[in-house]
Amino acid sequence: MIPSNEELFASFPADVPTAPLVTISLKKIVSDDVHERERLFEASKSLGFFYLDLRECTDGESLLKGSDKMFDLNEKFYHLPIDEKRKYDFAAKGMYFGYKGIGAEVIDGKGTKDKNEIYNISKDDILSISDPLPAPELINSNRPNLSSYIHANNAVLTTLFTSLATSLQLPDSTFTSLHRIGSPSGCHIRFIRTPPQPANERSLALGEHTDFGSLTILFNRIGGLQVRLPDTSSWVYVRPMPGCAIINLGDAMVKFSAGILRSNMHRVVAPPGAQEEMVRYSLVYFSRPEYDVKMKRVDGGLVGQVATDAETEGESTRDWLKRRHQGRKVQFFKGAESWEGAMGTEAKPQIAV
Repeated sequence: MIPSNEELFASFPADVPTAPLVTISLKKIVSDDVHERERLFEASKSLGFFYLDLRECTDGESLLKGSDKMFDLNEKFYHLPIDEKRKYDFAAKGMYFGYKGIGAEVIDGKGTKDKNEIYNISKDDILSISDPLPAPELINSNRPNLSSYIHANNAVLTTLFTSLATSLQLPDSTFTSLHRIGSPSGCHIRFIRTPPQPANERSLALGEHTDFGSLTILFNRIGGLQVRLPDTSSWVYVRPMPGCAIINLGDAMVKFSAGILRSNMHRVVAPPGAQEEMVRYSLVYFSRPEYDVKMKRVDGGLVGQVATDAETEGESTRDWLKRRHQGRKVQFFKGAESWEGAMGTEAKPQIAV
């Protein structure tokens, strides 16, 4: 019998170290609550991760309902025969979207293989901004639901981008103008499946990294995600919370804010306690800047007050994304150098463990 959502959330053990994520109310942010906006800003500067309570808010409730549909679609996709899923593996073409089987990416500089299945669904494809990609009938028949889910994420992202711009004393549209839903970008929905690992073969499912987009909206029902506490060697679990999404900032926001905002190191390990025997499904929406946006600081506000060396023009988001994602693919992996180049803004000498 498949456990209910309530049973999945409740099965997270109470005796493991967990991250001190604050919970931000989307309802209060939408209502322009100044105190809540300040809490969001502090969380985005300090840890770069926070819970977003989506309840009692129209946009939030829409996203929660959409996530339930997407979890159902997620599980159905992974029940397809492996040969069917492999038809949609486009990695050999250098493409980020489509299916990735277990072991097709590396999780460290030694080339250790990952433990996840991934299916990336392009925003541009679903919204007919780009040419359609080949996909199984299960996905094609759910394009209306996928479109609705993309729009639900975009509504929440617009609120967060606007709030962060205000806190940085920038025009409200500073970040939303770089993430227009109708413009070509690398935004996508991701379905993840991580099967249980044998006790004698447990290793990282996904290696330590920072995200290379702008904002990530994640839904989990069991554990496995860990963050490293800033300026320490301590890794702690992020406990999934009912009614909440887990939000984290990516490296693009660090670039745009000249380092005021934080993109924190995180990884995926086996779920804790009894959850380690469960299949872990995750649902992610990655927000990425438009392809033509240059990866450099924005002008004005608090960002303009940060003293930095003279900046070059900055590479385009399209080139930035290609460089970042290919460093993890087995066929493009070139050892520790390519791994470090794909790790992100905190790809620096690590604290000794």
